[in-house]
Amino acid sequence: MEQAHEGECGLNADTVRRWETGDRKPDPRYQKHLVLVFGLPASELGLLSATEMALYPADPAVPAPAANMLVNEQFIDAVVKKVIMVLLGSNAEFSRPMFLKGLLGASLAALLSNDISMPDGVEALARKQRTQLDSRAVDAFAAITASHRALYWTSAAVELLPSVTAHARLGESLIKSTSEADSPHARRLASAVAESALLVSRLLFFDLGQEDAAEPFFQLAEDASASSLDHPLAAAVLAHRAFVPGFAGQEQPARHYLSAAHAHARYGAGPLLRSWLHCVDAEVSARVGQSSTSLTRVRSAEDALASAGADPGWLDFFDTSRLDGFAGNALLLAGRTREAAGRLQSALDSLSESAMKQRAVLLFDLAAAQASIDPERAVATVRQACDLVSKAPYSTALQRVPEVRAALSATPYADELDERVRAMTGLATKA
Repeated sequence: MEQAHEGECGLNADTVRRWETGDRKPDPRYQKHLVLVFGLPASELGLLSATEMALYPADPAVPAPAANMLVNEQFIDAVVKKVIMVLLGSNAEFSRPMFLKGLLGASLAALLSNDISMPDGVEALARKQRTQLDSRAVDAFAAITASHRALYWTSAAVELLPSVTAHARLGESLIKSTSEADSPHARRLASAVAESALLVSRLLFFDLGQEDAAEPFFQLAEDASASSLDHPLAAAVLAHRAFVPGFAGQEQPARHYLSAAHAHARYGAGPLLRSWLHCVDAEVSARVGQSSTSLTRVRSAEDALASAGADPGWLDFFDTSRLDGFAGNALLLAGRTREAAGRLQSALDSLSESAMKQRAVLLFDLAAAQASIDPERAVATVRQACDLVSKAPYSTALQRVPEVRAALSATPYADELDERVRAMTGLATKA
């Protein structure tokens, strides 16, 4: 509308929600622009009344946006910003690189840049989303899902979140609109949607500490994994959900999710996935005060690594170094600080360089374990952890701070930790 010199459009997320739910129709001044933006006739966008539909030609020509208006970068930026505002709220941050990086709105991204290589089949995905799925369309969607998975380890959560959120919502829409719910293509799509929705949940819950916002995406991941008939993925989704009540000390809801996860794991889970499920069980047990059970689960996790089977490619959040980390935390919460320090140091020594988020968590745990043995060494470890969190804010790491503070409370270093935490909290809030 600004490109057509019609001034500010005055839209907000609430207005668009009313359009989408059918509570109201767009005013005529918006309708012509919606037709151009989406490249669809008014009949397919639901803009026509019953009377107008009765008069509509049987085979209308679809208007081509490029032929009807000049699509330039300023116009696209405005459209995309509105999309992100609708998805994440009016205060959501927007940047053009963030948009391109996550391939949000694949059909628009093709117009934005000539030097970005889009996955083969993205245009097919756009054409097919209202009819049938084909292998190229699903491949295109899955390729973006895999890209997001890789970006998780190197991108700031606040920058990656809008792209992954939009992608998960697109996948949800595709699942609802397909006429082939039980086909292999639909099941493969559902797997990719489940993985994408799970990544949104992880970003919101573990990285940003937004439990309530994560809940609908956890549910979408669970529903999509059920549609996919992918038992290992369903186990992973359910076990991730167990962390939410587990972190809150709510044992029974966490056990409910874990029991369901273990049930799925009986059908095709590999050694890493089985081991990780035992580790999740160990952490939940430790957090509800069952240290003996927690250590038993750690031993089960170690045994599971020797079991047979193959693990899926999306399982990039667990390996032997993460097992050492879970074990160290279980020993720490059981009061066995010297053993905990040894296991945590082993985890840090073998952890991937790209795993900065997990490294911060391990360093805080190690500092808590070292505090009663060597306070000076503990505060040096705290400084490393704080430096990492300052570069890459991570809510789960910050949740370790109270335990470290308690361990250092009788030392001269408690005030330094308080000051660093205040600085980190301000930086994380700004980010």
